[in-house]
Amino acid sequence: MIQTLREFNIISVLFRLFLAMLAGGILGFGRGRKKQAAGLRTYLITCVGAALATLVGFYINAMLGGNWAEMVQTSGIKFDGSRYSAAVISGIGFLAAGSIMLIAHQQISGLTTAIGLFITACIGIASGAGFYEAVILSVVFIIAVMELMYPLEISFKRHMRNMTIHVDFEEIGNKDVITDAIRSEGATIYDFEFEKDSKKKTTPSAIIWIRLSRDNPSHSAVLSTVAELYCVNSVQELIS
Repeated sequence: MIQTLREFNIISVLFRLFLAMLAGGILGFGRGRKKQAAGLRTYLITCVGAALATLVGFYINAMLGGNWAEMVQTSGIKFDGSRYSAAVISGIGFLAAGSIMLIAHQQISGLTTAIGLFITACIGIASGAGFYEAVILSVVFIIAVMELMYPLEISFKRHMRNMTIHVDFEEIGNKDVITDAIRSEGATIYDFEFEKDSKKKTTPSAIIWIRLSRDNPSHSAVLSTVAELYCVNSVQELIS
């Protein structure tokens, strides 16, 4: 049975497409559960499509050595089946780049979605090529990174000395009040940047890049100090 799946036949084709569908579905389900734009169907179709492109390369290669052999000898056709997989990588790179965008508070969104679509296409190619071990191991590792590493990453960033906050306050003249409050916690302000068009608003907002002191590297202390100011409407830490 294993040997049959390694060969190029209808059974192996069905199995490879099914494995691609399963792998893409598993990865897409996790992203869809987090309310991401690219969810179950997007990942599933991407993986199956990549597997299909790889299988087409195998099919044409087999036909050139079989039913099309006479035509090959007559025309001198040369064929490289790997071009189909290469085209998938190029195409998915173009599509994935479109998912990266700048959102509110100068944060970048879509990086994980982009790389997720890219690796899903790679898994589809591996499935179409019959590299089953790589497909299974890749899915396990990617799930571990996407699901298990995220909480650890957030916890790590909350304990770093660098932090970025977004502040809504009453008027532009309150800038010094806010910066003095932050410095009172022993922190250093790298940059204080008003958000685009915030000077035209009734209540301005700004993004502040901060370096905490070694003696008091508490993110919550800075947030509490700023939030208690009479001129501050809201404050939040930006963690990308």
